[in-house]
Amino acid sequence: MAYSAVIISLCLAAGLSGLLAYVAWRSRPASGAMARSMAWMMGAITFWIVMYALDAGGPTLELQYIGYRAKFLGVIVVPLFWFDFALHYTGRGNWLTRNRSRAILIIPILSMIMVGTNPAHGLMWSGHYLADAGGFTVIQSQMGIWFWVHSTYSYCLILASCYLLFRQFMAAPGLYRRQLVALVLSAVVPLIGNAITIFGNQVLDLTPFAFVISGLALTWGLLRYHLLDLAPIARNAVIDGMTDGMIVLDTQDRVVDLNTAARQIIQQPAAEVIGQPVGQVIGLLSRQPELMERYRSHTTIQDEIVIGEDGSRRYLDVRVSPLNDRSGRLTGRLIVFRDITERKQAEQQIQAQNEALVKANEELALARKQAEQATQLKSQFLATMSHELRTPMNAIIGYTEIQLAGMAGSLTQEQQDYQARVLANAEHLLNLINDVLDLSKIEAGRMELVQRPFHVRDWLDDIVQQNQVLADTKGLRFVVELDDHLPEYIVGDAARLRQVVINLLSNAFKFTETGQVTFQVSGNDRQSWKIIVSDTGIGIPAHAQETIFEEFRQLDSTSRRQYSGTGLGLAIVRKLVLTMGGSIRLKSETGKGSTFSIILPLMEELEAVV
Repeated sequence: MAYSAVIISLCLAAGLSGLLAYVAWRSRPASGAMARSMAWMMGAITFWIVMYALDAGGPTLELQYIGYRAKFLGVIVVPLFWFDFALHYTGRGNWLTRNRSRAILIIPILSMIMVGTNPAHGLMWSGHYLADAGGFTVIQSQMGIWFWVHSTYSYCLILASCYLLFRQFMAAPGLYRRQLVALVLSAVVPLIGNAITIFGNQVLDLTPFAFVISGLALTWGLLRYHLLDLAPIARNAVIDGMTDGMIVLDTQDRVVDLNTAARQIIQQPAAEVIGQPVGQVIGLLSRQPELMERYRSHTTIQDEIVIGEDGSRRYLDVRVSPLNDRSGRLTGRLIVFRDITERKQAEQQIQAQNEALVKANEELALARKQAEQATQLKSQFLATMSHELRTPMNAIIGYTEIQLAGMAGSLTQEQQDYQARVLANAEHLLNLINDVLDLSKIEAGRMELVQRPFHVRDWLDDIVQQNQVLADTKGLRFVVELDDHLPEYIVGDAARLRQVVINLLSNAFKFTETGQVTFQVSGNDRQSWKIIVSDTGIGIPAHAQETIFEEFRQLDSTSRRQYSGTGLGLAIVRKLVLTMGGSIRLKSETGKGSTFSIILPLMEELEAVV
């Protein structure tokens, strides 16, 4: 009967341990190293129990000896896995470095070697004998010195694990305390059973039977309190992992604790800080006692302080909170501070940049105002000067024409040639003066457009007749196209449109040596019409196309340029087109020619009358 109870108890313990090993192993994806350690530990316990069952109930003495020796593998490794589990459960897994792991494994590895080679030295046990366990026999041994070394080492590992759990138990919330109760119970009960067996000279080893209680406690922790799903995090892992500095003060304003970030900020070792008044640790508080008085308030205070001088100056965002016990009595203060030096420096830099930008904008506004005034004065000056120059220039042209017509008397051939040159240059100067006057009027906003209906065909024929001589002189084809679907009359400033087209055609003939010049007038859509002037001349380089419409811009501005001009023609064309509410585009390729396209709003005579 006793034999059956022993075997049933061992089977129950082995089943619970094996089930817990399976559950822990399945929890690895969520719980990581903690679940892995528990799985290996419960697997080792299962092996220990099964081998002890073979030791206690083996059908032959040989099998009992095999079970007796094999169970030591579980006995040796269980404390290791339990210690590893406790480290990970309490958030101290990083403590187990490679060198520390090697040191911890020295005695367990030696113990396994001692078990395997015991017949040669007898350090683990010196001999075996059979003992009656109430109806069945079990193997007993006289333990050697190394057994006590190993047992002491194993107890130390288990007690260290319980200490870690107990420390965590003191600071953990209610849910985690219940988890820890299950863990401590599962460790302490087998430890007590083992101690009674060893020191009480018990025939039966109570440790495997105690694993029944351990299995039930762990099962309770897994099912009721999510042992592997919710693990508490150790204080050191949280507090020392904070990027914010933390200092804990007692009621006498002495430092009782601080984290790694605080030590880095105040740049003092913990050993020199603990127990010191906070005023000595943070010199600013001793130099400004009013701050210390304000921080002694019973409410939370947030402030910003500066420590250090010049290059070592640091800005801290400080939060001081009172610490109270359960009865509401003040037990100390918690100071949490964040180094905001980089943020403050960035704010100062941004502020300095903003001030510089404001100043630069003010200077730019003043410069712009001065430039606008200068431009206005320039335009007024040019308009006045152009007007004043036109009067004498018209007189020169008029008197020269009178002389060439013979109205002032006959001229010799040489005089005729001289006067013809005077007339040609005078007309050239008058055209230049007119361009400057037009440009100044446009810039001054005094260009008035005369919107009247004009006959498109007559307007086009007049332009062609005036420019045909240019084509004939250079032997170029002059292609003219008029869209038949275009209205017969269009409302606009015919004179200014004629000026625009003549400017474009003059340039086209000037820069074209062979090929043709094309002048097209056609509809664009229902609301607009277009004028296109294209040529097969030298073209305009890509880099010059962006600036070709600026005043005084020329393709070749050197003194040896082949083509003469002032650079005002295209600038006037663009400004006139924009004034008319239109747009102008250029498409050109060096060596293949240029095409200027003008799009203008379409307004027929009937619309103008309405």
